[in-house]
Amino acid sequence: MVVASVRAGTPAAAAGLVAGDRILAINGHPLRDAIDFQFHAGDERLALEVLRDGGALALALRRRGAALGLELVAPRPAEIATCANKCVFCFIHQLPKGMRRSLYVKDDDFRLSFLHGNYITLTDLDEADLARIVEQRLSPLYVSVHATDPALRRRLLGEPRRSAEILPRMERLAKAGIRMHAQIVLCPDWNDGPHLARTVGELAPLHPAVVTTAVVPVGLTRHRERLPSLRGLRPDEARGLVDTVTPTRASRSRRTASVWCGASRTSSARPSGAAGAAPWPRPSRSSRARCSRRASARCSRAAASPGRACAWRPCRTSSSGARSASRGSSRGATSSATSRRSETSGARCWCRPPPCATWTASSSTI
Repeated sequence: MVVASVRAGTPAAAAGLVAGDRILAINGHPLRDAIDFQFHAGDERLALEVLRDGGALALALRRRGAALGLELVAPRPAEIATCANKCVFCFIHQLPKGMRRSLYVKDDDFRLSFLHGNYITLTDLDEADLARIVEQRLSPLYVSVHATDPALRRRLLGEPRRSAEILPRMERLAKAGIRMHAQIVLCPDWNDGPHLARTVGELAPLHPAVVTTAVVPVGLTRHRERLPSLRGLRPDEARGLVDTVTPTRASRSRRTASVWCGASRTSSARPSGAAGAAPWPRPSRSSRARCSRRASARCSRAAASPGRACAWRPCRTSSSGARSASRGSSRGATSSATSRRSETSGARCWCRPPPCATWTASSSTI
């Protein structure tokens, strides 16, 4: 991890860190990315192995509060795990030519799912990735399911080289306490009707680990040359979609006080005669804004390493997101839109990662 800048009068400055330093390890733990930095930088005393101008340095940093006072260089596109699937509905494949190169990057990186809420298919994860997710409690993750029938999912993902069977992996993550938000891109004549009912029905037993399931009508553009033939939902099919997911949603919502399964709030998913209205009410503003912090013993850092130091403090309120936001800004958060997203379910609040870093689109402030 390369240091982009260091603020004066902070623990990082006192330790002697300067812009351009490459941090190789913390307390003997090698660093692969900023998640490793967050995971291992929660202790009060940090022994840093630093590379500066080709020479190795050993620096000692003592934490005073949550912020260390440094900013890390953002990962380069080449460091992002890309998607090896060729989904029949992939929006990247439907983009016009001649746009900026970054728009054509197909990421399938669990780190971006954890940090920014990007959806991943789980097909490209190897055993080391799965073990790391469990060890570091990288939760929640956002998972593109589309279908639980292995053969159908394989077709939807474009016949990937690796197994497309998803339920065993989601069950493993659920048993480890990893929470997931599932997504189903609905393609008429592919994964609708009984296939959709099966997918929703097989995801339901994984609740509360599968916190929500979103059913999203496929999005199509005019740039689908040499791609599989797809069509959008007709109004009667949209009504059938609502009828399919409503019983499961109603059953789960009564038990959890949260919307478990819902169709996208797009015009194609609205019943006829209800233009501009959602098929069902969204959670209230106060529910969406509930504090997402918990006692430090339940944070990802402390849960993975019991007894280790953690900078999280317990919630002081369960109904005011504003207080949490104000505390986040005092830690140096740069943007609420790009900070770690909250995860709520009824009156409960879930843990977020240690506040060692707040990521933005271009850098990491710590």
